[in-house]
Amino acid sequence: MNKGVHTPLLMVLALSLCIGLSVSPLTAQQTAPNRSGQQAPDAQAQQDAQQSQGQVFAGTIVKTGDKYVLQDANGTSYDIDRQDLAKGHEGQKVRIKGTLDPDGKTIHVK
Repeated sequence: MNKGVHTPLLMVLALSLCIGLSVSPLTAQQTAPNRSGQQAPDAQAQQDAQQSQGQVFAGTIVKTGDKYVLQDANGTSYDIDRQDLAKGHEGQKVRIKGTLDPDGKTIHVK
């Protein structure tokens, strides 16, 4: 056999392995949490974007006193900042897209 034919093939194979190994850790670092336990910047930006778009809250519209609230399956009640939207749905199961106030008690409807 001619050793001259196998040498370039082995060099290409070795080079391919080196390139593959150098790219894999870079990709893993972009999505993994950093050492401080915080998410990588790309993951944090994606999470912030999702929160700004809101989340979906499901439950039943219930009238409590003079206001309407959303009561979830666990019995937890959330105030709704848009009473005009809730008024026509008393007793109905609904889904509300919005953001939860930092106090954890009020849904700001989107």
